Amino acid sequence: MDGQGQRVMVVDNDRTVLELLQIRLEVAGYRAYVVRHGRQALELVQQIRPAAMIVEAHPGGAGIEIDGFEIVSSIRARCPEQHFPIVMTGRNLTADDVRRALVCGAQNCMAKPYSGADAVERIGRLLQAAHHPQPQLPRPVFSTAPAVVYV
Repeated sequence: MDGQGQRVMVVDNDRTVLELLQIRLEVAGYRAYVVRHGRQALELVQQIRPAAMIVEAHPGGAGIEIDGFEIVSSIRARCPEQHFPIVMTGRNLTADDVRRALVCGAQNCMAKPYSGADAVERIGRLLQAAHHPQPQLPRPVFSTAPAVVYV
């Protein structure tokens, strides 16, 4: 798929991951913006207005001030008019992590390790789906109230 110069931001504390994804995205025709810190990502997202993002859920290491869940939640709260695809990544993602990522506003999750080609393909598919939306189905309603059956 041709990225046609669309902007994709990658947020991860691992320099190797950032370098790999930057190269893969640029070869595919995207403009890649790589960021190691959450606060920097929050500032930059309003400036560059990315078409999509890849965000690490649980960045490790010193100096990590916010995690990927907080980044996604903050972006969705600050920029409600910008509803671009976000892929949450991470090692050892649990079912709770995936649920939390989706609730925060991510569209997809990808477990590490993953290949750069897989990441680029996933971004391409999400962007294609965003440009050709399917009709929205009503969201299911969940209740904690006991069911009442009348006979």
